[in-house]
Amino acid sequence: MFTTIISLIAAFGGGVFGASIGALPAFIMTGVVATVGGILSCAGIPGINELLVNNVAFGSFLGPHICFAGGVAASAYAKRIGKTENGADIALALNGIGDSTTLVVGGIFGMAGYIIAALVSAIFSLTPFYTDNPGCTVLISAIIVRLAFGERGLLSAPENRRLTSTGPALSNTLLIGFAYSLVVSGIYVCLASQGYADQLGSYHIVIFGLAAVGLIFAEFGQPYFGWHHIGIISAEAVMCGYACGLGGWSLIIGILFGMLAAIIGDIEGNMMNTNVDSHIDPPATAITICTFLISILYVILS
Repeated sequence: MFTTIISLIAAFGGGVFGASIGALPAFIMTGVVATVGGILSCAGIPGINELLVNNVAFGSFLGPHICFAGGVAASAYAKRIGKTENGADIALALNGIGDSTTLVVGGIFGMAGYIIAALVSAIFSLTPFYTDNPGCTVLISAIIVRLAFGERGLLSAPENRRLTSTGPALSNTLLIGFAYSLVVSGIYVCLASQGYADQLGSYHIVIFGLAAVGLIFAEFGQPYFGWHHIGIISAEAVMCGYACGLGGWSLIIGILFGMLAAIIGDIEGNMMNTNVDSHIDPPATAITICTFLISILYVILS
């Protein structure tokens, strides 16, 4: 109980941190720690997964449900009070606007993220299924933010709202979904078939972290394709398939789920995150849904 209370209080600081440096830079830092922690865990260092991954990358400091979500909330609030022009700008470091109440909002939503994640975990503990708690919390928190601070409604502006992208945008999404899932799943199957499956328990964390670190290119203004939802879902799916005895056929499972994540992200981006005044994260939506579907697959196959 003592640790829980301290972690909840600390989440306020994590939310302020995310708001002050910006939600996207905060998430990139999450990726750095997740990558390092995941690699060291795969290397067999005892306790490193609990220390770096669970308590830092996905804890009260850099957990996306706390740090990133706090930055998202603060950005929307700053737009609502007229301090910024774009409430969906998650790359902006809000320390620069000089408004302490905006940072406090980030802290409050950091604490809210900690509580929501605990509730999600408690609910799914009553079932044989699971979802990605940080991703689910990021989604729930962002919807609350949109309803609390947004002025344009929950969905994308009508003129931009569509089910999926069209033309080159859609073909690029489908190709990237296939190709990235292919390489993520293919590498896992190759390594696992050589006897390394036991050392790859944190493979999905490494892939997620690398994809998140890559968002630094987006921060620099490059047209980087955010693919952490594709990466972690294809990794989790292929790991699930292999653990359930599908062997090389796990490759197909990984590709199908990775492409599904790409499509869901595209749909959410078009339906809820285009020409809006707050950010509802497409990758978090895809991760939440697809992780739940993978849990169903695991129950069926195991």
